[in-house]
Amino acid sequence: MAMVHILRPVNLNFRLRYPPGDPVLRKSLLLLTALLHATGLALAAAEPVLQPEQLVAEALANNPSLAALRSRVEASQERIPQAGALMDPMLRFELSNVPISDFDFASTPMSGKQVMLSQRFPWWGTRAAREQMARHEAGAMAATYDDRLLVVANMVRQAYYSLAFVDRATDITIENQRLLAEFVRIAQTKYAVGRGLQQDVLRAQVTLSGVDDRLIVLRQQRGNLEARLNTVLNRSTQSPVGPTGDVTMTPFDVSVDTLLQLALANRPALRAIDQTRQRWEAASVLADRQRRPDIDVIAGYRQRDDMPMDAVQGSDFITLGFSINLPIYQDRRQDRQQAEADAQVRAAGADREALTQQIHGTIQQLVVDARAHRDRSQLLRTAIIPQADQSLSSSLAGYEVDKVDFLNLLNAQVTLFNYEIDVYRHITEFEKTLADLEAVIGQAITVR
Repeated sequence: MAMVHILRPVNLNFRLRYPPGDPVLRKSLLLLTALLHATGLALAAAEPVLQPEQLVAEALANNPSLAALRSRVEASQERIPQAGALMDPMLRFELSNVPISDFDFASTPMSGKQVMLSQRFPWWGTRAAREQMARHEAGAMAATYDDRLLVVANMVRQAYYSLAFVDRATDITIENQRLLAEFVRIAQTKYAVGRGLQQDVLRAQVTLSGVDDRLIVLRQQRGNLEARLNTVLNRSTQSPVGPTGDVTMTPFDVSVDTLLQLALANRPALRAIDQTRQRWEAASVLADRQRRPDIDVIAGYRQRDDMPMDAVQGSDFITLGFSINLPIYQDRRQDRQQAEADAQVRAAGADREALTQQIHGTIQQLVVDARAHRDRSQLLRTAIIPQADQSLSSSLAGYEVDKVDFLNLLNAQVTLFNYEIDVYRHITEFEKTLADLEAVIGQAITVR
């Protein structure tokens, strides 16, 4: 991947005719020539350069919204064994048939101390259906978490590439500010020796003030982007954010159909909808199982005292039995539950179709945007900026012999300045578009 150098050297081999012995004008021109021959933006950064993938890893580890979702995923997984478990057995102790006149267990053969144990068994398949519901709910939550990972990673990349553009635009603007300051000095020098116009000085000063204003805007944008990035990284919003590195255009040549197939296979949001649909399918099965009764199995033991005239001579009693509930209100409960579940299944199917269409449309738009940014950046690098370089050189040469006025020279420099910034704008917008594509598809499509 070729590095993109923004400030290009301008061919400035000219001699401006100035009055002999004018050291001020000579010094200004020599300084301007040196500035225009400076190439690249090699700025010595005291801080380490930010790496986008390191920032993504930090965000995925520290972002509080992801931490909350991770806990919800864990909680949903803990509900799976609960849903399939039997209800707790019931233990009951009774003092049965004790006369209140003397509270004597030996006064009647019916008195005794009784322990009862019961256990409810749902109809066959009920517990499995409940467990399936909980399992698919956990699956939907896990898929939601995975989709949020993509969103957070994309938020980091969007902020990083926006920062990268602002940093490069700031570098270019500062360099242009220096050049325009020299233009102002030259215009003032020519005006002082009677070879220039006062309006040239004023135009140069107005243009320079416009560049100063642009720097203020760029610094404001960087401050806002730093706060946004720090928020995603769960840092203090006032934490310093280091400089960004050079951004290169990532190779990309994947068809829309291929991207759509990748999205259908990998997008977690689609998987979450599928899990939700299966959850309601299990709910429909559960409603059908609940048309059958649950069974309560009961066992009891009664301890009795021996007494005269007892036919069984004080023998203890045991009790065995069962009970069932009677689901006789099916038209108001189970039928409605099943109808609700079936409607939710249809809704999930419609949600999936809608999201698929949305993904398809988004992919189409992003691919068109990516190709446009790639082509425009290439056109700027290979044609427009070289032509603007030549135009500036020609204007400088014409200005030397008083065939080009100062306004045209100034316009040529400002035009080149804008094109240089546009190159980085399209490169960073291209990378942001690829980041959007990866978030939509659900997986990386380029090697970063």
